[in-house]
Amino acid sequence: MPNENGIPAARRPAGPRAARGAALILLAIAAAGCGGASRPRGLDSVLLVTLDTTRADHVSAYAPDSPASTPALERLAREGALVRRAWSTVPLTTPAHASILTGLYPPGHGVRNNARFRLPDDVTTLAEIVRRHGRRTAAVSASFTTAGMFGLAQGFELYDDDYGHAPDGRRRNTRRGDEVVARALSWLRGHADEPFLLWVHLYDPHTPWAPPAEYARRHRGDPYSGEIEFTDAMVGRLLDALDELGIADRTVVIAIADHGEGLGTHGEQEHGLLLYEEALHVPFLLRAPGRIAPGTVIEGPASLVDVLPTALGLLGLEPPAGLHGRDLLAEGAAGPVYAETLYPHEEFGWSALYALREADLKLIEGTRPELYDLADDPGEGRDLSGARPDDVARLGATLREIARRIVDTTRLAAAAGFGGGTDPETIARLESLGYVAGGGGADRGEAGSDDDPLPAREGRSPREAIDDYDRFQRTRELLLAGQAEAAARLVERLLERDPDNPQFLLRLARARQALGDDPGTEQVFRRLIEVQPTFYLGYRLYATFLEERGRHLEARNLWLRLSGLLPGYVGLETRLAAAELGAGLEDEAAARLGRYLERRPDDAEGWELLGRVERARGNADAALAAFRQALALAPTRRDAVEGALALLREQGRDDEARRLLATLRGRAPGDPFLERTARTLENAR
Repeated sequence: MPNENGIPAARRPAGPRAARGAALILLAIAAAGCGGASRPRGLDSVLLVTLDTTRADHVSAYAPDSPASTPALERLAREGALVRRAWSTVPLTTPAHASILTGLYPPGHGVRNNARFRLPDDVTTLAEIVRRHGRRTAAVSASFTTAGMFGLAQGFELYDDDYGHAPDGRRRNTRRGDEVVARALSWLRGHADEPFLLWVHLYDPHTPWAPPAEYARRHRGDPYSGEIEFTDAMVGRLLDALDELGIADRTVVIAIADHGEGLGTHGEQEHGLLLYEEALHVPFLLRAPGRIAPGTVIEGPASLVDVLPTALGLLGLEPPAGLHGRDLLAEGAAGPVYAETLYPHEEFGWSALYALREADLKLIEGTRPELYDLADDPGEGRDLSGARPDDVARLGATLREIARRIVDTTRLAAAAGFGGGTDPETIARLESLGYVAGGGGADRGEAGSDDDPLPAREGRSPREAIDDYDRFQRTRELLLAGQAEAAARLVERLLERDPDNPQFLLRLARARQALGDDPGTEQVFRRLIEVQPTFYLGYRLYATFLEERGRHLEARNLWLRLSGLLPGYVGLETRLAAAELGAGLEDEAAARLGRYLERRPDDAEGWELLGRVERARGNADAALAAFRQALALAPTRRDAVEGALALLREQGRDDEARRLLATLRGRAPGDPFLERTARTLENAR
């Protein structure tokens, strides 16, 4: 619909700057054509930069009074387009990036939380589409939450998710923006003469905040703004590189945040639980020389799902059918946009939340509806649901209709069948990034029904539980500081208000275990699986507790109980086999693993465990073959490395052991464990 100036609102240039910028582009194109050199190739490449955890009101292109100065993003707005009202689909990193890369809302691509879901292989990604049309594709990930194991690597020739190691040898779960950009530019310089898609993920605005010294000094007491300024500087380096390589005129640049950050607004310090604007409103900027007039403002509402169709439109490529997003540069009025978070329900058993924005009206559905007019009340301080019931009913009907339309139950089941995100190591890596994970509160992949397409809206309201959530996060800090007694007391107080909360119970079990209180620990574990009988992580930690005390048959019985409740769940067969190995039931373990690996031949952990089982059975050749298969899939698996080397040396095959280790080091250069093993092996000559 035209605005007061008669210009379509979705494509409004910002005043005279637009005409001047358009003229400059035309002059540049004409000049390039007059020099007798090759003619301009047109737009054939995409630089996609995702800014993790970046609030729009901390970007100076959106808010002139922003505490952070972001000249690189201002440059994109000046030379291209700024999407004024852009929304995240979900305030969590993995599912939000899945929406960016697929053009689908979470119920459509299946990934609705971090860690516990994997993007199904049948979902088509931006990288797959452009690669089929001759583009080279690469991605550089900055955080474990976008690791390739969660399915986001589909279509990328290079998916760089090696976060390196800390000085003490532990694997890092993030890397700073300057390291990410250096890796990205190294690839770009080698492919600048080819059409490409390069996705660069910048994670620095996510907690824990530790901006480089220059930015920390500039923002004493406000490290979040320091991280955003540093991230903007990294965007500037990428833009400068396009200029230096002479490819800016043919490269679409898209910079967008996956979600925002609470910063205490509405009580939430970080993100994931609530759906207010501080978490949903994101910066979204585009530059496409010759296609987007400089200084354009796209009013929206828009969403992360619009990235894929807009990028394809700028490249002149046809989008696949069934997308939930739209090409923001095509004619047509903007429709309503959708957002959700199942995080409070899945992790804590609280209510899920759903949201709809139509123009400036916003509805949030949970245990009760909330209605806001963002034009008059951008801070969402006045809930109008009681005063405007007709708008609540109308927007509620629209929200439910969209929810029915976008859900794909097959993909939800496929994404939720991923078991790799519920092992303790993965959970620990996510917890180090500030996330609660493990899925204690609910079954996964809930699709709702035609009668109620917005499932899981029972339990406590996340808004009302936010103070308890912050106290719960404090218990982790206490445990890390060695204050287990204080952590136990605090979580016991939380359980007085929320006695069946699975994450609270799990944290109490960890605190009591840290105190050496075995009877108390076991009592809590039993309570945990009683109130949440399909909580895989609860079973895993309880079984580990039993196995560490030599109670392997009890651990096996625990896993058998869960396998009856979750038949076919990924990971159960290997856990059962490990318990059987510990209990001396090697033949049963070997038979179980044989059946399992026929179905899952790509499971390195399964092959590693089979190697241990065959070694216990005295079958050295079979054990060595299993260890080798595990290492072919994952060259740094500790038990497989140590088992294979020990078997070779026992057989006097020391040279073969060294060759094997050299091969593994070549596949994982710099890995601290392999380097230490090599030194040990060399010293033993």
